[in-house]
Amino acid sequence: MKPHHPESSPAKGRARTYRKAVAMACGLLMLASMGVLVWLGEGDGRIGSQGLSGDSGAAAASSAATGAQTPPSAATMEGLSPEEQRLGASLQKRYGAKLAHPYWRLQVIESLKRYLMEKYPNDWLARLKAMLKLFFPTDYDQLAASLEALESYNEWLAGIKHSMVFSSKEERLRATWDKRLQLFGEDAKVIWQAQLKQEKVEAALQQLDTPGLPLSTKVDRYVQTLVDVYGKSATDPDKSHPVQQMEGLLTLNSVQEQLHSLPPERRKEELHYLRSAMGLDDEAVKRWDELDAERAERAAAGASYMQERAALAKQYEGETLQVQLQALQNRKFGPEEAQYIRNEEETGFYRYQERQQIGVN
Repeated sequence: MKPHHPESSPAKGRARTYRKAVAMACGLLMLASMGVLVWLGEGDGRIGSQGLSGDSGAAAASSAATGAQTPPSAATMEGLSPEEQRLGASLQKRYGAKLAHPYWRLQVIESLKRYLMEKYPNDWLARLKAMLKLFFPTDYDQLAASLEALESYNEWLAGIKHSMVFSSKEERLRATWDKRLQLFGEDAKVIWQAQLKQEKVEAALQQLDTPGLPLSTKVDRYVQTLVDVYGKSATDPDKSHPVQQMEGLLTLNSVQEQLHSLPPERRKEELHYLRSAMGLDDEAVKRWDELDAERAERAAAGASYMQERAALAKQYEGETLQVQLQALQNRKFGPEEAQYIRNEEETGFYRYQERQQIGVN
């Protein structure tokens, strides 16, 4: 299996790699701040398409037991616009047999809520309750309870955004889970199942971020955590996300310190061990070796560039300095990539200022 990366053509890939690196860094900063937001989304603790990895057997059984909803009569549908009638029929077809599951109750609520808030900003809530009762009479009591809990949760989130100060991310997360459990009961663990799993992985990584453990031990414990949380598919590259999973471990400060302290061949062995443990085959590991070699060469060129750049900055200034820097950049990286570097530096970003993260960039 080939590792997924943008550098299959070294000459063309260098600039793309760093542009993607900048985007990835921004994305990671955004993700770090998203643990307790309100609306539907992915992977950040909100209720959304990744709240569940799929219907469990119990959920499927309970959904089947619910049975089909009784269609609204023509008389009761008369007060709705044709568009609203079509929306109701679509939601009933998609969710009607799933509403015993708390995740799907919130999905149907949010689907209607988004539509009604935009079309009826002044009385969307009353309309939402009426339409839920019209389209899903069998499950209305549960839907109404879920709606009340969701609105209370959203109000609480909006309130803490401005009025509550937490001493740490962990304290805020504990408070958020306390509120979820208070409002949704044990259903909260189902609704935010994906986040709960991610928190277990992050807790394991935090424990592994120590210089006292050998790298191979960290790999073994990390992979076992992934299997415990996500099942055996965690080490099947066709069913998981090995690049992101490997980066979870490789970006730990202690792991980077250990990798930087090793001679090249020993470092290569440690990276082989991790990649093999994640289920990558020999061909994929070989491709990663090639990518590692290219990255190491680029990092060395970057370190040399920064040293020479600093020396030029001491000797020249103004337009003369810019001419000297442009010549240096063209010589080190070639005209095309040199232009990307100049554009980045004009914004204050210096791609070679930070130490390379081995195995990552």
